[in-house]
Amino acid sequence: MTDLIITDIRKSGFNNDFDLVTAIILGKENCRDHQPFSISKRSHDGLLVLESATADKELPTIGVRKGDQFIHMWAKHGHGLEVGKEVRLDDTI
Repeated sequence: MTDLIITDIRKSGFNNDFDLVTAIILGKENCRDHQPFSISKRSHDGLLVLESATADKELPTIGVRKGDQFIHMWAKHGHGLEVGKEVRLDDTI
C-alpha cells in the first residue's frame, strides 16, 4: 500500500476520457492519523500509473517541490479524486 496526496488534476491532452493526476508519495513523517481514501485495483479499473520519479527541481504548476517523490496517473472521468485529498493505493487484486 502507498499513501499519496493529490497535488494536481487536469484534463489529459492525449485521451479525452481521462484526467492527468499528480500525487506526492507521503513518507511516514507526513502521514496523518486518519485513514486515507483507499483505491484498489479491483475497484478502480480506470487508474493507470504513467510515471513515478523524484523531483530534481521545483514544479509549482503541479504542486511538487524539489526532492518530492511523485507519480503521474491517468484516472477515468468520475474518479472522485480531489486536489489535497489523501489516498491510499492498495495493490491487492
